[in-house]
Amino acid sequence: MVTKKEIAEYLGISRTAVSLVLNNTPSSTISAETRNRILQAAQELGYRDVEVSPKLCYVLYNREANDPRYMGDLRVMEEAASQFSYGLVFMNITSTEESLHKLQRLLNNQEIDGFIVSGDVDETLIDMFRHSQTSYIISGLPLPDIIDKVNFAANDDRKLAYDATNYLISIGHTRIALFMGSMDYNTHKLGMEGYCQALEDNGLPLDKSLIQISNEENGYELCRRAEMLQLDYTAAFCANTVIQFGVLQRLKETGVAVPQHISLIGSGLTELARISVPPLTTLYASTEQTAKIVALLINIIKTRAAYGTASFFTKFERFEGGTVAPRKTKP
Repeated sequence: MVTKKEIAEYLGISRTAVSLVLNNTPSSTISAETRNRILQAAQELGYRDVEVSPKLCYVLYNREANDPRYMGDLRVMEEAASQFSYGLVFMNITSTEESLHKLQRLLNNQEIDGFIVSGDVDETLIDMFRHSQTSYIISGLPLPDIIDKVNFAANDDRKLAYDATNYLISIGHTRIALFMGSMDYNTHKLGMEGYCQALEDNGLPLDKSLIQISNEENGYELCRRAEMLQLDYTAAFCANTVIQFGVLQRLKETGVAVPQHISLIGSGLTELARISVPPLTTLYASTEQTAKIVALLINIIKTRAAYGTASFFTKFERFEGGTVAPRKTKP
């Protein structure tokens, strides 16, 4: 029987798009033209819908449906779910009343066994899962005020930032900037702690001016601010690939060679990291660790754990990309 992967290869499109259409995913943003092409190809190739297996749902909350930080994880989790004989559907919602009502209808239907929740997760969303007594796990580090009340799996952001900064130091960089988002989020707080600890452990002084924060996670503006402040740095750790990509664009625009003059390392292996020119050098949790989130959710489904499941990913791999190089010593 033809598979979704084979349909994707036949059409030259992503397997995620094929899955969203064939799973009839709620709130999918696939265009009508692409949807029709997929359905027609499925019919021509003899695809049969055998989705009688139980389903999980990946909910992306208060983020754009095509946010590159999440699409890679979605593909990994879909494959992992299939290994447990589960289907995986995708739902993109916001905090608006209308959007939350769509989720509530899905919870009331009880057609989904468990939910993987990612994005800008808040207590309003978590309360919906609690009240419906539906199994769920947050993919990513929750906000500080709910972290003790939820199930979650996340990178050890302190260690990732430590490892990234330490790597830059190991290849000769001593003036390393930190470009990050709002301190309201644990991921950025922990990232700053890891960055500072790496400097301290290597006997390097902390220059607080090199820590630049943007609540909008706008790397382009962070880099421009660093220019205006005339900050002296040869490398930067960026809290995610969106920030890193923005910094790269500004540096290229102003004629700064990357990585010859400034090196950039970020967090996460996203589609943005791959398609960037040059590709972004990043540290990321392996696909095996990302897939573990599905296994954790299935265990929560079996045990009916309301909260208390917490897992941190501590082993990171490096995507070499092309934005990091050893610091050139002056003759």
